[in-house]
Amino acid sequence: MIVSKFGGSIMADVQGVKRAIEIINSDPERRYVIASAPGQTSNYTGITDLLFMCHASFNNREDYNEMLDRISKRYQKTIDSLEINFDLQAEILNLRKDLLLGQSPDYIGSRGEYIMGKILAASLGWDFFDASEIIFFNSDGTLNEDKTFRTAHEKLKKLEHAVIPGFYGSMPDGSIKTFSRGDGDSSGAIVARAVKADLFEKWSDTTKIYSADPAVVPEPKLIRNITYTEAIELNYVGINIIKDSVLFILRDAEIPLKICSVHDTENHGMLISSKLPEHVFRSVAVCIAGRRNFNVIHIEKYGLNKIYGFGEKLFGLFAKYHVACEHCLSGIYKMSIVVKTPMFDLQRNEILNEIKRVIEPDSIMLEKNLSLIAIIGQGMGIEKRMFEKVFVALANAGIKVRMVDQGSDALNIIIGVYDEDYHSAVKALYEAMILKG
Repeated sequence: MIVSKFGGSIMADVQGVKRAIEIINSDPERRYVIASAPGQTSNYTGITDLLFMCHASFNNREDYNEMLDRISKRYQKTIDSLEINFDLQAEILNLRKDLLLGQSPDYIGSRGEYIMGKILAASLGWDFFDASEIIFFNSDGTLNEDKTFRTAHEKLKKLEHAVIPGFYGSMPDGSIKTFSRGDGDSSGAIVARAVKADLFEKWSDTTKIYSADPAVVPEPKLIRNITYTEAIELNYVGINIIKDSVLFILRDAEIPLKICSVHDTENHGMLISSKLPEHVFRSVAVCIAGRRNFNVIHIEKYGLNKIYGFGEKLFGLFAKYHVACEHCLSGIYKMSIVVKTPMFDLQRNEILNEIKRVIEPDSIMLEKNLSLIAIIGQGMGIEKRMFEKVFVALANAGIKVRMVDQGSDALNIIIGVYDEDYHSAVKALYEAMILKG
């Protein structure tokens, strides 16, 4: 059983919708489809954006009819091209009534997926199932996992095929709540877990996830197979494959995720799973990725290893100023905290002064313009000569290493270098760990 999610960029025009329908019909194992609202194109504003604009205009007592007309015409163009019998004007009339009734922005914004889901279901001849009946949030806005997975399983298992709109669910009082923008994939992951799917497909414009930044490394290798833990690590360093919330839902259910391109269906795309398939052989490292513009606060205090609550005081201070500590390196009398520059710089003097007052360090030093480069791979912890390869590659490139940190799960090694050495370091590590790895 396959659950398939088609993004807004695919549903954005008639050709994309038709291609999605072809893909769905090409495999009988695709039984549940998650529909997105038509997204933004060079000629059109995204439907979800238009809906939120409608709600804002209505509340401000401004004319919203032009936006409703644009929404209607765009959907009607798809309906006419698909040659289906669908009463769009009834849906637009309901939308107008919803605005007059004072429905929430979340409700109005969710109608893009709702209407597109109905259109897709009519074209496929499948059942349409409203996401608000199977996806539930707690009063604090978090997902009610027990109720959601139980209810979705009970209701969807009765349907041979179904189209479910993405992007929203319902609150305890029955009102509509949307996921954060760009998080419509969570709906697909929830359905996949609820129906115990064998595979969750995310269809997009491209599947090209590279083993290094193409702007730094010319023609880097594509990543074809990766584990969930590796994907989460890649998200952290800025290679955003898919949101962590989606990865956690699928990982816990051990459901593989395939990211596919509608423009290249013969390509196998990228598979994310709990374990690498047995036939897959690759270098120990799967990706070299990094981020720039960090600060490091070096704090020295004699005997800090014997001071109870030292770390609690220090981290509590950063929490007070809402500054996240990206990494922490410590020794017998020294602790170094890595922070992202924009977050820290806004309150730099206040934070440093409070460290002096609360911690009373023997010395405190601020180091600027640091880049963090992650070498990520499932086998990093078992490669005996891993650090030798890393440091030889950097030494041969004439790069000074400012810090080294290895995660407790041995999935990555974080190397700190000066911003000016970032490109050279990434290239050197890519050659040593990916090309020769």
